[in-house]
This record gives sequence, structure tokens and C-alpha cells, in this order.
Amino acid sequence: MVIALIYLVAVSLTVGALAGWAANDIHTSPSFATGRTLQDAARSTAELAIQNIRYAPLLGAAQTLNASPPSYCWGSGPTSSLTIDGYTMSSWCTTAWNPTSAQTRVVTISTCKSTVSAAACSAQPLLAVVVTYDDYPPGGAAPISGSCLLWSWCGEGQTINSWVWS
Repeated sequence: MVIALIYLVAVSLTVGALAGWAANDIHTSPSFATGRTLQDAARSTAELAIQNIRYAPLLGAAQTLNASPPSYCWGSGPTSSLTIDGYTMSSWCTTAWNPTSAQTRVVTISTCKSTVSAAACSAQPLLAVVVTYDDYPPGGAAPISGSCLLWSWCGEGQTINSWVWS
């Protein structure tokens, strides 16, 4: 009888805990989904910036070379934005360029909601990515002396140095 009573109490506590957990999960699921969707939009925008800046370095006047605040990462400006699941995100890029180094370009990409300015985004990005590109010609030839040409040797190698969420 005592064992049956203990078993009944244990079952009651377990069922009560599961019911509470399920109810709580139902209430918090939309919050998790919203956060996940925002992160997906930021990640996708940063990945688009990584691939675009890889092959089109934007090292000209008023572009990404030592840009402070950072500049657009793709296209012809003034912003690099992408809308995913209702979130419009912008990525901003600044490039440190050393054509005679194995680390030809080190690009810092800051991604935020599109309502955030480039300066504010670079100071406190939702997602900050630092990527190193190797623009050496294939086969280990000598480094190029100038900017790589679109789709020629741009981004022969790519290393993501950091991927940091705020």
C-alpha cells in the first residue's frame, strides 16, 4: 500500500511537470522562432556579403578600403541590404588591403537591421564577421602588385577568422 501510494505521487508529479513544461513551451515557441528568424536573416546577409566581397573587392574611392564608417559590401551603394522573412538586414564592410601579403585582404563585415546606420552597426553589430582573402594567382605565383580583377584571382583562398553574435 505504501509503495502504491509512493508510485501514485511520483506519477502525479511527473504528469504535472510534463504538463507545465508543455504549456510553457507553447508560450515561448514564438519568441524562439522570432529570434531564430532574425538570426537566419543576419546570417544570410553576412554570407552574401562574404561571397560578393570575395570576388568584387570594392577597393575604389568611397568603397571599403579602410572605410570608417564601413561602406556597402556589394552593388554600387549606398547600402547592401537583404530582406528575409520580414527582416531587412544590412551588411557594412571595411577592408585592410596588403597586396604583397598572403593575407591580401582582411575584411570586417558588420550586419544589423537596416534601420541601424553604418557607424552604429560597426560599433555594435548583431553579427560581426572577419574574413581573410588570398588574392594570389593560382599555382603559388608571386603576389599581384595591384587590385585583383573581378573573377580573375580575387578570393583564391578564403578563411573566416571570426563569427561573433552580439
